[in-house]
Amino acid sequence: LAHLGFPLVGDPVYGGRRRIPAGTTPALAAALRGFERQALHAARLRLPHPTGGGELTLESPLPPDFAQLLAALAAERR
Repeated sequence: LAHLGFPLVGDPVYGGRRRIPAGTTPALAAALRGFERQALHAARLRLPHPTGGGELTLESPLPPDFAQLLAALAAERR
């Protein structure tokens, strides 16, 4: 997504500089600085079952650090 101008938060290769945009609230700036990994999460994966032939669904809730980052971003939009 970086080539389209939308780099991932925390991407060390394609994320560009770690720069906090001017006008960012202190809460969001702290959340961005504290997020030390790529902002990627698979909430649900659906795969063919390897032996049963049906569909296998795996689900995972958001990790707490990711949920906090999303909450800070949502608060910024208000």
